[in-house]
Amino acid sequence: MEPSQDERRFMIYICGGYKDSVAERGALMENVYPKLYLYCKQRGYDFRMIDLRCGVGNPISEHHDTVRLHLDTLKKCQETQCSGFFLFVGQKYEVRSLPASIKKEEFEAIIQLLEKDKELISKKKNVNFTWPSSRSGITTDTTISNFQESIYGHYLSFGDEAIHSEELDKIDKPFSDEEEGRLSPVRERSVGDVEKELSLFLMWYKLDMNSIPPIYRLLPISTHHPDILSMDRKRQKLARTTWMGTLQRLWNVLHYRAAEAIGKEQISILLRTVLDWEMEEGVRSVGQAPPEERCYCYKRIIPDLYYNLRNKHAALYVDLLRGQLEIDPVLSIEHQQCVDRIHKKLRHTNIYERKVGWGRTGLDPIHNRSHRFYTERICSHVQRIVLNSINKTAKRREMHGTFEKMRREAIRVQIQEEIQRHKQHSLNLAKNFTLRQAFLDDVEKVVKQSSSRQILLLGPPGSGKTTVIAAIAQKSPNWLSGAVKMLVVFIGFSGESRNIRLVLQSLCFQLAEIYCPQTQLSEGFLQLVNEFHSLLALVDSDKPVVVLLDGLDELSDEHGPHLSWILTALPENVYLILSATTNSACTQTLLSGQFTLLSLPPLSIDDITRALESRLHHDRRRLQPDQWTTLVQACESCPCPLYLQTAYSESLHWTSYTAQSSLKLAATLQGLYLNMLSCLERDIGRQLVRRAAMLVSISRHGVTEEEILHLLSKDGKVLQEVFSAHSSPVHCKLPYILWVRLKQELGLHLTEVRTDDTWVYRWTHSELRRVCFQRYFRNEESRMVVHADFADYYRDKSPNAHIFQPTAWVLEERDGDEKFKSYWFNLRKLRGLPFHLVHSGQIVPFLVECMFNYEFLLHKAWGSSVLEIEEDLRKAVLPDKEVIDVEVLSGALKLSGSVLLQDPCQLASQLMGRLGKMVMEDRPVAKGDPLKFQYLHTLLEQCSHSCVPVLLPSSTCLLPPGGLQHTLLAGPLSCISALGGSQQSPTAVTCELDGSIRFWDLELRRTIKGLDPAGEFVADSLHLGLNDTMLIIRMGQALQVREVESGHVVYSDSGSVDVPIVTTALNGQLLAVFYDGTPRVKVFDLAASCSLLHSTSISLSSEPIHKNASIVMSSNSIKDYVLFAYRSGCEAGVFSAKEGTMLKVLSARHAAASIQAVDMTEDYLLLFCRYPYRQDSQIINIELFSATSFQYERSILGCSQDFISQVTVNRTGTHAVAFCSTQRTGITGLVTWNLETEDHKHFTQFPGILTKGLCFDMHLCLGVCSGERYVRLWDLTSRITDQTLTYNIHKSRSDGTKELIPVGKQPRYAVCLSERPGTVFVWNLGRRRFRCQPVLAQHGLYSSTDVVLVHNLKLYILTNRSSVSRTQAPPCFQTLLVFDLIKRSYVRRQTGLAIIPCPQHEYRLLENGATLLGLSETRDCLILWDLDSGSIKHRLDSRVFKDLQPPPTTGVQLFMQWDIQTENNSAKKRLGNDTSRIMQEDKTKLEREKLNAIDQYLISGDEQVLVCSYFTNQLDVFHLTFQEHLYTLEDKNSLLNLRTAALTHSGTHLVLTNYNQEDHSPVLTLWNLQSGKVDQELQDEAGVCCVALTDDARRVVFGVTGSNKLKVWEPFTRNCKCICGYESLRIEPSSALYLAEGGSKAMLLSGHLSLWDVEEGHFLSTLSLDSTVSCVRPLSRRVLLGLSHSPALVTVSYTSGSTCTTQWGSRADDLFKESSSSEEEENA
Repeated sequence: MEPSQDERRFMIYICGGYKDSVAERGALMENVYPKLYLYCKQRGYDFRMIDLRCGVGNPISEHHDTVRLHLDTLKKCQETQCSGFFLFVGQKYEVRSLPASIKKEEFEAIIQLLEKDKELISKKKNVNFTWPSSRSGITTDTTISNFQESIYGHYLSFGDEAIHSEELDKIDKPFSDEEEGRLSPVRERSVGDVEKELSLFLMWYKLDMNSIPPIYRLLPISTHHPDILSMDRKRQKLARTTWMGTLQRLWNVLHYRAAEAIGKEQISILLRTVLDWEMEEGVRSVGQAPPEERCYCYKRIIPDLYYNLRNKHAALYVDLLRGQLEIDPVLSIEHQQCVDRIHKKLRHTNIYERKVGWGRTGLDPIHNRSHRFYTERICSHVQRIVLNSINKTAKRREMHGTFEKMRREAIRVQIQEEIQRHKQHSLNLAKNFTLRQAFLDDVEKVVKQSSSRQILLLGPPGSGKTTVIAAIAQKSPNWLSGAVKMLVVFIGFSGESRNIRLVLQSLCFQLAEIYCPQTQLSEGFLQLVNEFHSLLALVDSDKPVVVLLDGLDELSDEHGPHLSWILTALPENVYLILSATTNSACTQTLLSGQFTLLSLPPLSIDDITRALESRLHHDRRRLQPDQWTTLVQACESCPCPLYLQTAYSESLHWTSYTAQSSLKLAATLQGLYLNMLSCLERDIGRQLVRRAAMLVSISRHGVTEEEILHLLSKDGKVLQEVFSAHSSPVHCKLPYILWVRLKQELGLHLTEVRTDDTWVYRWTHSELRRVCFQRYFRNEESRMVVHADFADYYRDKSPNAHIFQPTAWVLEERDGDEKFKSYWFNLRKLRGLPFHLVHSGQIVPFLVECMFNYEFLLHKAWGSSVLEIEEDLRKAVLPDKEVIDVEVLSGALKLSGSVLLQDPCQLASQLMGRLGKMVMEDRPVAKGDPLKFQYLHTLLEQCSHSCVPVLLPSSTCLLPPGGLQHTLLAGPLSCISALGGSQQSPTAVTCELDGSIRFWDLELRRTIKGLDPAGEFVADSLHLGLNDTMLIIRMGQALQVREVESGHVVYSDSGSVDVPIVTTALNGQLLAVFYDGTPRVKVFDLAASCSLLHSTSISLSSEPIHKNASIVMSSNSIKDYVLFAYRSGCEAGVFSAKEGTMLKVLSARHAAASIQAVDMTEDYLLLFCRYPYRQDSQIINIELFSATSFQYERSILGCSQDFISQVTVNRTGTHAVAFCSTQRTGITGLVTWNLETEDHKHFTQFPGILTKGLCFDMHLCLGVCSGERYVRLWDLTSRITDQTLTYNIHKSRSDGTKELIPVGKQPRYAVCLSERPGTVFVWNLGRRRFRCQPVLAQHGLYSSTDVVLVHNLKLYILTNRSSVSRTQAPPCFQTLLVFDLIKRSYVRRQTGLAIIPCPQHEYRLLENGATLLGLSETRDCLILWDLDSGSIKHRLDSRVFKDLQPPPTTGVQLFMQWDIQTENNSAKKRLGNDTSRIMQEDKTKLEREKLNAIDQYLISGDEQVLVCSYFTNQLDVFHLTFQEHLYTLEDKNSLLNLRTAALTHSGTHLVLTNYNQEDHSPVLTLWNLQSGKVDQELQDEAGVCCVALTDDARRVVFGVTGSNKLKVWEPFTRNCKCICGYESLRIEPSSALYLAEGGSKAMLLSGHLSLWDVEEGHFLSTLSLDSTVSCVRPLSRRVLLGLSHSPALVTVSYTSGSTCTTQWGSRADDLFKESSSSEEEENA
């Protein structure tokens, strides 16, 4: 469904008397408008409250267009989704006005009547004419009260329903003769009076024959009173006063005499005031809605007004005779009739009345309390009405689903709305297409006949390219066969369409919707380019695609002149039609492509004539012969559609009486625009027009009404000019009517479009923008000043800035029990502020307020994309110095790009996680020295005050910026399963999960060819052979060879039971196939249709060690050599593929070698061997053998950081490149060796597990990671000489954390045990200075066979483990070493122990380190060892050993159903005995299961209660302090274990999962350990893999395997709810769940760390990590994380709106002398 033109916009129209309703209208604009504006913005709607009388004292205008302006604005309000019409009526009639035009017949009838009056008077005949005299019969006595009562009496009070009374009905009737005489005494008119009246009419009204039908027009005021346009206020006031006299005299004639000529009803229409016209239009029905749904009238009565006529302010509220303290009876009657018309047209329930007392200055809400109460009630009432109407109309945004899903849906909706707007624009333009039909026929021929299917339309500005493109969009589906799909974008139509990245995103979105709806598209420009071509490759003949891009010159410069993606050859069934301006820079670029050029011809005289005649007919106008000639000749001088349109719009101002000297049209489009601007400056005001044109021209893709009104009001010259023509505007604001008049005069030259989720005004054509720049911007400085004004507007710090200029409008709502926040972002500010700051030269404020302002970055990444932040960062260039902060921030955002595109709320987490360490270490060397980073310190400080909940790491826990960045090559529409490369050219080949094959030109960074899947063959290995003409594909045990050009399968083998391992030799001619697990080798000749050359068996002296992937093979080949080896072996073989024989066996230099990879160059054969190195470490050596003699030559040392998974050698053979990835860390590193200089470098690390890597050249190194649909490309040449990347064997290895232990008595400290045995770190959690480094590091304290326990900063090391011997006692630990970390020395050594070995996690230190808890040798009981004596203190065992000999087994007879029916009583008795025996056997079996070994145990947080499981249906509960057995928890129908269980801190309750075998249902059970019974059960909860419960057991939180949700169970209230998490979350059995803040918050570690609000029932935040977390410990409001790739201890706290602070103790509590008197410390 196409969106309406006024989608998501509400407009309220307010009207009332110019002078007597100022208080009410002003109160609404000041008090109600901001609230309603905020209310609508919080729900994604625009809101305007229109008051065209604000700041204007009367409706006088030069061209008498006030009524037209008011009615046009009112109609526009009525077209919006929610409109409202509010009418304020007092006791004063509206300011009188004259009709702007009168029909020819009516005007001439009036003139004839006046001529007749003149003739009668001249004959001295008595004619009784009613005419107002200088005095009235109404005085200020009791008559006033009676008159007031007759008009305003008998109404209900304000807020009640107003009704007609019988007295008021009488007022509707004409006055009697007596009343007429009393109100308007008759006086005799002279011939001179009539002649003056005639002359006035003929002087001010002129016949316009250009209108059809002809009419008499009221001349502009300046025609006879030119001073009305004077800048001299006195002269202007005099001219205005003179005109008011003329107006009143003409009005009197029409009022008293014209009715006789044309009728009273027609006169009442002609003499309608502005308020009358508004009332007539406002109360009419709009669509199906009656006026009562949107029209409301407020009547105000001041009862004592008539007693205060002497007050100088009384004339503002009642009509008085000029210069007299008497009421004007004529206007009073007119006013009453107006009120009666309101009652007739509007239901009484919509009319509200209120009586207000008179004040000293009339209505004064500021100083009068009762008046303030009156306006407050009106404001409240209006606000309530509008809110009700908005709530009925506004569509609520759905808030269900994950954050990623909602954000993706919001982006999808934005793209769809943008697409629909372009389609609607195309339809609107095509409707008016009447020119160049012959040219359209030429385009059709080219589309059908062109081989390239690429067409470029060229023409000068204004030549009608856009309209032609729109016409092609409507006509081309009939030119081609099939269901043609049109993709049309008018670049420059909206702000988004100027960004080529967003244009590509829109095109890709439309293609994906047509051909592969489930595809997830990228957002980056380079990725979208490849995906665009990939999607075009899917186009078939049934659904051909025509892509139309209009106005490529209008593209913005965010991505520079990137048009290469347009110049590539198109697939079949794809047509590309572009338009650009002749001789533009864009056109010069496009001319290098294979485009068919078509130049738009100038308009012919027939086209011009036909177009002008059509427009005149549509507008019901004609032109005089000389005018027609002038217009046609002008259009012939510049035969382009834009000139024709502009010239015709100028001719609309021509009347039949316009002087010939004024009928001048410039010969150029620029001249026309200049004349138009000059006329506007003369009529509206030079400063106003100049300033408005500058604002529209220099704005970013347009200007909103709020922006332009604010900026015009801030311009002193504009206000001075306005003050000279109007009374001082309210609060020094520009009267809204002036902006409306300017919009009306600009007409089609100014267009309102939707951009940045709001409505903006922009020039319809860029040529007018260029003219405005030339006219108003004399130099660059003048442009910078206007840009600075825009920037100051967005930086507004006024009290209402949170309403009109926040970064986002936030709405807190509740959906049932769920509470959530809805965000609508101020994209005008988020995009406009950086733009204008940069263009105004304010780079430092741009950095401070935008790029290094956390809240700004957060909302911009959230509201638009982090890619826009990267685009802005490229503009942050200072002319005099380099800002290193920008480079670092840009690097961090690129590393976190994929995360922030999915979840921008992680911005604080990602920035702190990547930059925390480098910023904390940035300290001045000496006092007064500058910091390295000027802005990053403030940015990271702001992160801790995030307005959204975030998980904030204390230091760097993610990969920091500074490494080599990769480029993502997109194009595959699904995940990549395999990667291969050519040996001759920079060509790569990939396979996707759907089997599609793509070939890549790595120099061009794009795909060049594709192959469809051959069956269901999805490759896991790809190779190119025979000069890249053959493609070898492996899938599992199957092998397939295809021709690259045709895609035909030339060889296929799927019968192998072993996995083939493939390589090529002899320049790709020979295909060598090894088979994993067997010595079999096959060689095929690819040049001979893949014929088999050899099938042989080969072997090395050592057998394969691994079952899978046992063979490693070189990817390169010399001659016909193939180098292979058994993985982890110490030998490699050189195989001759041509001969089919083994040439040489290469042995590693030492038998301890473990070959990890092999490869070869022209000079060397390379063996990558892993050797033991130092204690508990390993090192990689590269052993080089001669490629000719096969002799060993030398070795190259690596370092202990290398874990090789993929090895490749560049083409020239100078460097070996290895990808080092491990499942343990989840991180891949890229390292190189220079084979000549032996220089070893670590280039970069990146998250992900690389599955395949290749290196064609040092600038073309690529790889793919598991589960990704991108190819990563690195250019190593930029850093190949960087010596800071060099590593050697002397650099210590960076190991992760194996275990972390918070220190109980010293909560500010934590101890970490490293993955490297013997290494221990102590961290101070309370010192900011030690967030990135430990306060103590100790190495070599224990070996890998020892058990280490930590208690109160002491290490308890169980060592000296006895060896296993048949004659000796079981192995045990015989020695205990106690190492004091504070003293940094051993404080105790105890020998003679006999502690039975257990896994380390099954030991626990109790009683302040005096007792050790462990398991017995047979795991039948728990043992408490006394560490002081080394003896056993106690055994915890609840089982009583009994002799449970099984009874002799006897056969049990099997009875069938028919046997049971026919059996006798004795048989039934025997059956009963057998059943009893079976039940006894089952019972005995259960009793014997109690002797099972202990599976595992849990200890409560206070170390008082212990629970054991035994692989059986029971659990035992022990009290550790009293060392006694408490209860046995038993469930006969379930097997009980503690693998998914949780214990309260005090050990009162236990929750676990079990499976009820009787009911066949999974159960979540809550046990009461104080009674030994089940408290509650939750049935049918399958797959529970992690669980946590509060200390009082009132709430249980658990996760289910494979889901992304947490479930909350409240056992005692039996409530259960589900909380949805982020989309990529998959809870696994390894996930860990923790509760905090009394169970109101939950933290889940499942790949990433996430925070949940359990109380409110929604997901809060997540921290996406680059590596896996090796260990985690919860601490109050924070979590300690130990990382697998780094020894750093990371404290993750969660915060929302304020910094999370924890008191860790005073500085005196520091135990490792880490305090410094000179440092400024703060809590972490």
